[in-house]
Amino acid sequence: MVSLRNRIVSAFLCFAVASPPCFAYRANGPAGFNKDEALQAADILGVRSHVDRLLSMREREHLSDDELEQLLLMKSIIVRKILRGVLEVREACNKVDLELAYTYDIARREERRQAFINSLFNLAVFSELSTFYTLEPFMRIHKYFVTSAVFTTTSGSLGTTIATLSRIHGKYAKASHVQPPKVLDNVVDGRPVDTSGMPPLVTKFMDYPEPGDSQSRRDELFAMWKKHYHIDTTNREKLFGIADKKRASLGYLNTRILLLWSLHTFVQDFDRNLLSLLKMVRNPAVDNPDLLLSSRKRGQQFSSGYDEVTSLLNLQSSVEELKHLRQGNTQNVRRDELELQIVESALEGALEVQVAADRVDEELNYNYHIVLAQLLQSRAKALQLIYDANFIQSGILGIIAGKSYLSKNSITGDTMFVISGGIGTAMTTLATLTNHGFWRRVETGPTGLAQVMDLNPAENYRFSPFVSHFLNDIPPGSTEGKTRSELLNKLWAERKVSSVKISKQKNREALANMPSHKFDTIKLVTNRIKLLHSLKKELELFHVEVLDLLKTTEQPS
Repeated sequence: MVSLRNRIVSAFLCFAVASPPCFAYRANGPAGFNKDEALQAADILGVRSHVDRLLSMREREHLSDDELEQLLLMKSIIVRKILRGVLEVREACNKVDLELAYTYDIARREERRQAFINSLFNLAVFSELSTFYTLEPFMRIHKYFVTSAVFTTTSGSLGTTIATLSRIHGKYAKASHVQPPKVLDNVVDGRPVDTSGMPPLVTKFMDYPEPGDSQSRRDELFAMWKKHYHIDTTNREKLFGIADKKRASLGYLNTRILLLWSLHTFVQDFDRNLLSLLKMVRNPAVDNPDLLLSSRKRGQQFSSGYDEVTSLLNLQSSVEELKHLRQGNTQNVRRDELELQIVESALEGALEVQVAADRVDEELNYNYHIVLAQLLQSRAKALQLIYDANFIQSGILGIIAGKSYLSKNSITGDTMFVISGGIGTAMTTLATLTNHGFWRRVETGPTGLAQVMDLNPAENYRFSPFVSHFLNDIPPGSTEGKTRSELLNKLWAERKVSSVKISKQKNREALANMPSHKFDTIKLVTNRIKLLHSLKKELELFHVEVLDLLKTTEQPS
C-alpha cells in the first residue's frame, strides 16, 4: 500500500504542477456528484465491475479483514485509473495547447504584417496628398493653372489607386511559411483538427455520448462545427490543417484556432466525470457528497494552509489517527485505509479546484482570444475601411475637380473640393469614434467574477460548494479578517487593477457579464481579462495547501 500511495502522490503532484490552460467556452454548472457521469467514467476507465462490487460491499454492515483489504485494493485500483484519466486529459490538453500557441503566433504575426502594409499604403496616400496639395497652390500662385489642374487630377488618381490596392491586398493577403518547421516535429504537427491522436482514455471519452444523449461527444462536436462554421467534417482535408500548407489566410488560421478551442473544451470535460466517479467511490452518502461541508461557516480563518485544507477536506480526525498509528509503529488495514483516504481526499479537492480553474481559464481565454480578438480585428477592419473610403472619395472627387479646372470650369472644381472636404471631415469624425471603442453583443452567461463580486448569479454559474468555501475562508496569516473574495475585491479597487470603477454596481455587473449587461467593449473586456487572471491565480493557491498536506502526512523515509 505504501508503494501504491507513493505512486499516487507522485502522479498527483505532476497533475497539480503541470495543469495547462484551457481554451474555448462552454458554460457548465458547478462541479458536483453526477451518478450517470460517474458510472460512464467507470466504463471508460474499465473499472465498472470494481465500482459495482465496491458499492455492493459498502452497503453491508460488517466486513471481515480480508474483505476490507479487498475493498481497499479495489479503491486503490479505481483511484489509480482516475489518476491516469486525469493525466491523459492533461496530455491531450497540452497537445492542443501547443497547436493553439503555434497557430495563434502565426495569425498574430500575419496581423502585424498586414497592419504594417496598411500603414505603408496610408503613408503613401498622405505623402502624395501633402506633396500635390503643396504644389497645386504654388502653381496657381505663379499662374500655372493648367499644371495645377494636372496635379489635382494626378493626386486624385494616385489616391484612388493606392486605396484600391489596399483593399485588394486586405482581401487576398495570406500568411507565408505556416507549416511547422522540422525542428518542431515532436511538438507541433499541424494536422487537421479532429480527435485523432488522442490518448486512449480520452479517445474513449469522445466515443461516448453525454449521459442522456444519443450521439457521441465526437459527433456532437462535429455537428457543432458543421452548424456554426459549415465545415464538412467527413473530409479530413477540410479540417483546417496547416502541415502541408505554405500559405494561409487570416480567416483560415482563426477558424483553426476556434476548432482547437472547441476540441480542448470537450476534452477537459472528462475532468468532471472523473470527479463524479471519485465522489461516488469515496463518499458513502452519494446523494449528498457535499454533506461534510454543510457545517462550515463563511469567513473561517486558520493558522496555516495545512489546517485549512484538512478542514476543507474534513481530514482532521483521520490525520490525527494516522499519526497515532505511525507513532505506535502499527501496520494494519486501518492504517492503509487512512493513507488511501488522505490521497483520495487530496485528489478530490484538487479536482474540485481544477474544474473551477478550468472554467476560469475558459472564460479568460474566451474573452482574450475570441471576444477581444474579434473586437480588435473588427475595429482595425472598420478603421481601414473608413480610411480607404475616404481616400477613394477624395481621389475620385479630386479627378473630377482636376478635369473641371482643365475645362476652365473652376466653380465645379471648387464645389468638388468642398464636397470632398465635407465627406472627409465626417469620415474622420467616424474614424475617431471607432478608434475609441467597438461593440460586441454578449453571447455568454456570468463569469466566475460574478460570485466573487457577490452578485448572486444563477446556481449553474456558481462554483461548487467546496470551491465556494475556499473563496469564503480567511487566508492563513491574514490580519484583516477578510475572506479571499473580499480581499480580491479590495485588491482590485486599491491597486486600480481595472480602469473601470469597480465600486459602481453597473460596472461590476458588466465586468462579471451579468444578464443586465448586453454589449462588450474593448476597454471592458481588457479589464475583465485582468480580473480573471487574478481570480485564477487565487484558485491555484489551493494546490500549495494540498502539497503541504501530502508532505506532512507522508511516510518518513
